Amino acid sequence: MSLRRVGKNTAIYALGIVGMRATAFLLIPLYTYGLSISGYGLLATLQLTMQAMMGFMNSGMQISLVRFTKEFKDNGSFSQLLGTSSFIIALGGLIVSTISLSPLANFFRSVLHINNVYPYIWLTCVAALTQTLFSHLMAYYRAEEQALKFMLTGVLSSVILILANCVLLNVFHLGIVGALWASIATNVVFLLFLAGDIFPKTGIGISMQLIPKLFRFGFPLIFSEFGLLVMGGVSIYFLSYYVGLESVAIFSLGSKLAAVLIITIFLPFQLAFQPFLFQNLDKEDIKETTSRLLTYLVLIITIMFFFIPIGSRILLPIIAPPEYSSAFLVILLLLPGIAFIGIYYIGETFLGAAKKTHIIGLVMTIFAIISIGLNYLLIPIMQWYGAVIATNISYVLAGVTFLMLGKKHFPFLIEWKRILICGCMIIFFFLVFLVLSKVKLIAFTVLSLLAGLGSIVILFRLKFFSPREKILLRELLK
Repeated sequence: MSLRRVGKNTAIYALGIVGMRATAFLLIPLYTYGLSISGYGLLATLQLTMQAMMGFMNSGMQISLVRFTKEFKDNGSFSQLLGTSSFIIALGGLIVSTISLSPLANFFRSVLHINNVYPYIWLTCVAALTQTLFSHLMAYYRAEEQALKFMLTGVLSSVILILANCVLLNVFHLGIVGALWASIATNVVFLLFLAGDIFPKTGIGISMQLIPKLFRFGFPLIFSEFGLLVMGGVSIYFLSYYVGLESVAIFSLGSKLAAVLIITIFLPFQLAFQPFLFQNLDKEDIKETTSRLLTYLVLIITIMFFFIPIGSRILLPIIAPPEYSSAFLVILLLLPGIAFIGIYYIGETFLGAAKKTHIIGLVMTIFAIISIGLNYLLIPIMQWYGAVIATNISYVLAGVTFLMLGKKHFPFLIEWKRILICGCMIIFFFLVFLVLSKVKLIAFTVLSLLAGLGSIVILFRLKFFSPREKILLRELLK
């Protein structure tokens, strides 16, 4: 598997991930115009809760499936790996639902600002479990490097989800409950479709002896996924409690638009990079290849740091009413921290390859606690600005720490010169957009494009690309 293959699979995964995650953006106008600003804040809080539930329900089984597929296929017991990992997810769903509907009911009353929380929490639990199982079966396509099937499933499921939301919200006027039912219905339909496509080929079985092995590898990843979610999402709960659902709505909208970087670049890269590394650990040139991949990832982050603010400034007046206008500043201020999530994914993958998932879980738990403390201290004083600061500090700490830990257990060279050039360009773009944030849209767009063209000239002046890379760029442009 070459760099070209990684790039190709990353592009295909990107189409699938964008197809799945773009739904959240296509539904924004439906939610912002169809719900009150507090109603949208309530839905955003429930969606965050769903993500947290999915992290615990998943129990690291998706990465476990990808990590051990080759091993279990070689010994002819892949059906037990697939069935046992799915069983662990179902068991996790039962435990999480029981806890959410009983001990945590008072917590949800506080952050959701409603007395009868049970209908909302019950639907959120079901949506989280069906989504987790659906995503787990899609991980089979990753393990088998069937990126095209992954893409098609993601895009088609997104189309169905949008249609279901339109019917339940616009025709039946079910509001937040309709949005949750739309998610459940879509997940169930595609869960059955994937089961019908995969199980006849692989078989399905459960091995009680396999549960401890999968649990030892996957359980620490709960804290990794939950820690990452806490860094980016705990602000929602603190904003809701200390400030109100209106502030939640603005911060949530800005976060979703800034998360375009995660959806279009980081998640597809992770989907392609994990199986690539796990299957090529014994290759002599793997460390050199990894070094170049890190540089290319940072370069793509720099490019997206230019396009996301421009696109957000153009789209915001279209997808949301004027009272959401301050979300642009949220986007701009969050992007520097979010950029480090890509660095975190690389370090996490190295540690997973070395079977050091306990380190991932421990360190992410520490950073999650730090994030909670920062949000607790800053949000009552600075409102959503405090949330931005807390989130960025947490992301930067995670990215730098995991890159160093991954490098320790999987040594490779870092092309510091090229990475520093990209870092300086990111700072330049940030300052340009910050200065231009209050000017009219036309002037903002023209001046931003001029800054982008100037940065391209600087890249070539500094001889950022090697002669071989220039040839590949020309071929790509052709």
